[in-house]
Amino acid sequence: RELENMIERIVILKGEGLVETGDLSEKILASTPHSLHPRIQIPESGISFNTAVNEFERELILQALNRTNWVKNKAAKLLNLNRTTLVEKMKKIDLSRA
Repeated sequence: RELENMIERIVILKGEGLVETGDLSEKILASTPHSLHPRIQIPESGISFNTAVNEFERELILQALNRTNWVKNKAAKLLNLNRTTLVEKMKKIDLSRA
């Protein structure tokens, strides 16, 4: 029943488009298997630390933006950043709403 209510709520609030993890409640996310939240595994050949950090940062920013319907002020608050810092990071990674 709880899942049904959450899905109804998301459909009403989202309106259209894909449902992403940022749209789900914290309670639902906490109860999902860890396979839905992949951890970075270091391959035998090694990994680029900077690339991994940049990908993680991009994913965090995207989740915050999606959760706040791309309202940068709210996304920045979610990430505990200044709005200007968020905007600078978005420019650095060439991230804009398509």
